[in-house]
Amino acid sequence: MKKEIALIIAIIITTCVYSQERLFKVNSSDSIQGEPRISAWFGANMKMNGYYNIKGGLQEYDTFNLGNIDVNGNDDRQNIGVDLYQTQIRLDAAYMHPELGKIRAHVEWDFWGGNGQMRLRKAYVMTNHWQIGQDWENFGDQNVWPNVLDFDGPPSGVWARLPFLKYFNDFKNKKWKYELALQAPLVNYNEYPNISPSIESTYQNLPEGVAAVKHVGNWGHIRLSTIFRGINYLEDQEEKRILGYGASLSSMIGNFGESNFQFQYAIGEGISAYLVSHGGSGFDAYPKTSGFEPIPSQGGWAAYEYYLTPKLHFNGVIGFTKFQITDVTEFEVSDPENSAISVTDGNATAMHNYYLINVLWDPYPNFTIGVEFDFGTKRIQTDGFEDGVAFSNDDARDASRVSFGFMYNF
Repeated sequence: MKKEIALIIAIIITTCVYSQERLFKVNSSDSIQGEPRISAWFGANMKMNGYYNIKGGLQEYDTFNLGNIDVNGNDDRQNIGVDLYQTQIRLDAAYMHPELGKIRAHVEWDFWGGNGQMRLRKAYVMTNHWQIGQDWENFGDQNVWPNVLDFDGPPSGVWARLPFLKYFNDFKNKKWKYELALQAPLVNYNEYPNISPSIESTYQNLPEGVAAVKHVGNWGHIRLSTIFRGINYLEDQEEKRILGYGASLSSMIGNFGESNFQFQYAIGEGISAYLVSHGGSGFDAYPKTSGFEPIPSQGGWAAYEYYLTPKLHFNGVIGFTKFQITDVTEFEVSDPENSAISVTDGNATAMHNYYLINVLWDPYPNFTIGVEFDFGTKRIQTDGFEDGVAFSNDDARDASRVSFGFMYNF
């Protein structure tokens, strides 16, 4: 058994040293327009996710998701966790059509479906101007992403994956591009810790529309996108429908693999589901005394990556989110004893602040080892009336974590 383990370790080290492209790649012998007529590859992005929770009540979560902090909790027991569930398996194939050009298909899985179960991340087909299937949705910018170990990243990151149909092209100028997409609705109603309006989830009946324009140069790119959403909820078993909308501005100055600056900022009404990171919970609308309204939301992050040497680089990230509801007919909040308090004719604000710094080392091509420190705060402010008596509360709690691990793509 020891010999087999040693052999496996030797193979991994050898491939770490010498691999720069996907190890399992095939091309047909014939070509069209200078590219193989058929090409395909199979690979994996292996990731060890390690973390040590210093404080903040996130012991049960393998990502640093500030939305999951219970501001009334007091359990700051420290704990360590290690897994490889974030490892991704990828399969990609391309066919060069004589008239349509390259037709590419891509499928991707990971093991983050709960207790190591495999789940689908991406599955799409793409041509020169069309994409259909599931990928990073189009309100966000998949070409900006801070180089961090935490799987969620900033809580204001717009990084949902949805099925969609997209058309993309340029304005007769390769530096100016546009995108038009219809995508599956994303409307959450998972209980957001500490605030619960009197609504329920229901069926959605409209796709979401996204339009984006992007300018690309040698310096990097800048992108502006807009989204329009139909949002449905149930209030006292009555279906409520409302329109949500928002805009997002993002940019990268520089390139991946070298020193760069990135940012993303989103603002709108009824876009909360996009601003609570991958595993967050939230809601997009609420019952107001003057009618049913979308929730005003905003959030943003900025990151700077500095390469001290070609193999040693550092990242610093800051971010924030803010959700605010006013003149709410009724909602529930929890007190320090975790008892539910029913508040009427009130207001509620949820805010997150996020800070991160890390150091990453690339000893071999496609292989990264790193350690990072995450710190964040969650604050819930509420006021209104409890049984006719004026009520107000202001609760906040911070969390901190050290993340560590490695990433290896082959």
